[in-house]
Amino acid sequence: MRQKADAPVKRVTRPAETPPAFAEEPKDPDAGVILVVGDRMARGVGGGLKYLLHDKPMVRVELLTEDKKGLAGEGTPDWDTQLLAKIRGEDVKAVVVMMGQNDLGQQFPGEPPVEFLTDAWIETYRKKAGDLVRTVRQERKPLIWVGLPPTNAEMTNTDFSQLNSIFQGELSDSRTWYVDIWEIFLNEEGAFSSYGPDVDGKNARLRAGDKIGFTWAGYQKVAFFVERELSRILGGYGGYAFEGVDDDPDFIVLTGRVTSPEDELLGGQDQSLDLKDDSVAYRFFVKGESLPEIPGRVDDTKRAVPGGS
Repeated sequence: MRQKADAPVKRVTRPAETPPAFAEEPKDPDAGVILVVGDRMARGVGGGLKYLLHDKPMVRVELLTEDKKGLAGEGTPDWDTQLLAKIRGEDVKAVVVMMGQNDLGQQFPGEPPVEFLTDAWIETYRKKAGDLVRTVRQERKPLIWVGLPPTNAEMTNTDFSQLNSIFQGELSDSRTWYVDIWEIFLNEEGAFSSYGPDVDGKNARLRAGDKIGFTWAGYQKVAFFVERELSRILGGYGGYAFEGVDDDPDFIVLTGRVTSPEDELLGGQDQSLDLKDDSVAYRFFVKGESLPEIPGRVDDTKRAVPGGS
């Protein structure tokens, strides 16, 4: 009697854009907030940041996103009001913005409507982006704006480049940063490719099927570059995370102030030596002359070389 073959096991595949399941460590009640703002791309980057920071108890990632909305078109969110409410209602320490994908071809309402990429449209769009930047900056929060990526469509690339130039133009403040991801999603020949090295250096599919969005590996790669800026700006995510400096409310120290005021270097007051013009130290440190050779030392070019003549 023949036995029935086992039924094939259905393999459950995870959509390319979906992050893997991971356990997020409990966050400290006083954990600072990284607020991610924008559209579907922003949501994906937010997921990547959550993954990267899942084991950091002093920081958590929150989202203020609407997948299909941006700055232009009908029914756009009141980003400024929502953002301000979030900043004042949460312990937000930095804001990350990524949007623009859904603004392609969109008009601004009016009589008549403001057509896409006309001079009036660009000026209106610039003001919208600038208002969002100023909302963050008036609350003295660092802002990171992530640029749009290259695609495989020349016209879309032209439009994205135009929007990126607008975003960059509004980030002139000393506490704003622009993360340019254009080059990192091109291949060695400078052309679009859906594949490339992931954060571990392995070749992986990084772009979604529409050649515009990202797979999970792609979002994780964008988040890697964003988190690198966050860590540099905020100084890490240690036990003293997000401790502000009283005498400079526009600066954040995560490691705490444990030394004297920063107008002095470690070591106290100026203890520089009064170097004499004819001293070896003066000739070396001030005039840049080489130190005299000492017979037998490794830098003695005249010493005998084994096996030499």
